[in-house]
Formats: sequence, C-alpha cells, structure tokens
Amino acid sequence: MAYFCPYCTQLTQASQGQNYCSNAGDHIGKVENNAFYFKQAELDSGTHISRLSIRMVLDGYQYYKTGRKESIVKKDNYLIINEGEIWHSEIHAEKPVEALIVAFHPEYIKKAAFAFGNDSSALLDNPFHQTKEGISFEKSTYAQEPQIARLFLKLKGQITSGECSDLYYEEIYLELMHLIFQNHQNYIKQSELIPLKKPAVRKELLKRLSLAKDYIDVYLKEPLSLDLISENAALSPYHFLRLFKSIYQITPHQYILKERMHLAKYMVLSETKTVKEIAYEIGYEDQSAFNRVFKRFYKKTPLQIRNDVGLNKSLF
Repeated sequence: MAYFCPYCTQLTQASQGQNYCSNAGDHIGKVENNAFYFKQAELDSGTHISRLSIRMVLDGYQYYKTGRKESIVKKDNYLIINEGEIWHSEIHAEKPVEALIVAFHPEYIKKAAFAFGNDSSALLDNPFHQTKEGISFEKSTYAQEPQIARLFLKLKGQITSGECSDLYYEEIYLELMHLIFQNHQNYIKQSELIPLKKPAVRKELLKRLSLAKDYIDVYLKEPLSLDLISENAALSPYHFLRLFKSIYQITPHQYILKERMHLAKYMVLSETKTVKEIAYEIGYEDQSAFNRVFKRFYKKTPLQIRNDVGLNKSLF
C-alpha cells in the first residue's frame, strides 16, 4: 500500500492511484493528471513540492505560502503553483472550507502549451508535438472567471459522487487548461494599461502590483497603510497608487474596504463570533460605524443577514 502524508491521505481523488506526494518520494513524471476535493475546518498541509496545479475554494479562505510568497485563495480567485515550487497551506475556520485541486503531468503541460500557442495549420502538421518548457505561470492569484468556476463545480460534483470515467475527467482537464491559459494571457495584457512603452517594464510593474494585492488579501485584518503596501511592491506611494488604480480601476483603500466587507459577510454567516467581535477583528473599534459600512454594501445590517438565514440570535 502506497504511503501518503496526513494531508494527502485526506484528499478525495477523481482517479485512484494518481496522487503525487513529494513527502512519500513519488516521481513527478509517473503520476497522471488528477483532481482532488477536500472539506476541512482545520488544515496544516506541511511542506510539499508541487507539480503544476490549480487551487481554488468553493467558499471560505485558504492560506498558501509558495516559496516566500503568501496568498489567500478565496471564492473569487484561484492560485497556480508551478512545477517544482515548494508550498505550504493552512485553514483555520469554524465552518469547513471546501476546496479543489487539479494537478497536471509535466508532459501534458508541454503538449497543451504547443496546442494553445499555435493555429490549426501547425496542429495539423504536428498533431503530437510539444514545447520544450511547457507553461510557467505568474506567482500571483488570478481572478476567477465564470466558465472556470463552473468547471470546478462540475469536478466537485463528480468527485464526490464517484460516478465518472477517466475520459470525462480528461475532457474537463483539457477545457480547464485552455481557460487557464487564456486567463493567463488576459492577465499579461493588463500590463498594457500601464502608460509606459517598454513591455518588460510594464510586465515587471504588473508583477509588483499583483504581489501588493495578494499582500493586502493575506493581511486584510491588520492595519494597512499606503506606505506599507507600496513598500511591499517596491514602489513609491505615489507611483503605486497611480498604477494600482490604472490596473484595477479602484484605489487601494476601496479595494481593502470591499474585501474587508466580503470577509465580514462570510464571518457573519459562518462563525459564532458576535457582530462586535467581527467588527473589531477586521479593524473597526466602533460597531456602529461597521454596521453603516456593511449596510452600504449589502443593504442590510449584519444582524439582519444572520436573521435572514435563521442563525441563532443568542450568538449576537
């Protein structure tokens, strides 16, 4: 019987016997594409070496550290970890977080890179060709697109039911990889919004802005100043503010406020903390001020939203 670490053991696999665990000494080239589902309130993955994989959550928040970079995976984004990268993940929540992982064989990535990067004529002449290097994605979270979200929901349904064939999963993996590749190209094109001529400089600035946005997500409950955020992007506050707004069409303050309210709503609906405790945890000492901002976003107070879903009033 194959040995897996405690983290890998708790994953529900789409295809049995295709789980790569670096802690078990598995060879990355001997394990085919596979998808995994888990539902956990408390998780500490330990340190792993990844094959190229896509990670997302259906609801809730999951912390990742890839090398020295920290990220939060949540409902509206996903994280890509490149082959060979060292990663670690944690979840600490009252309500179990549902998450999915799709991991790819290295040769599959090379074939996909050739297929997505060439026209029909090239594919007709070289139907089984592959690139030498495959695809390397940016060390950043990516915005969750509706088509990608639907594929993840399909995967969850089939993995938990255990009813599908490997052929069905392979079709999903190919469609997912195509959408991920397109989304990556769209991400790179964002750099064109930066008013500079040199593509390499624009790409570097986009990378720094993405790092800053991920930093905000990780430290959303902490005091965040423009100086601190721009320092993590290695940019001056003025330069950072101007570029952040150019790329994301929103200021850092507006982004932080929006994400804190999203987090607050999630906590209101999934945790037993009082509204006052939630307000304080995300940076509001005055509950009345928190309630006003919350209502501006959701047209109802936190207590009204909790009452709407029938949560126990004694929690407040």
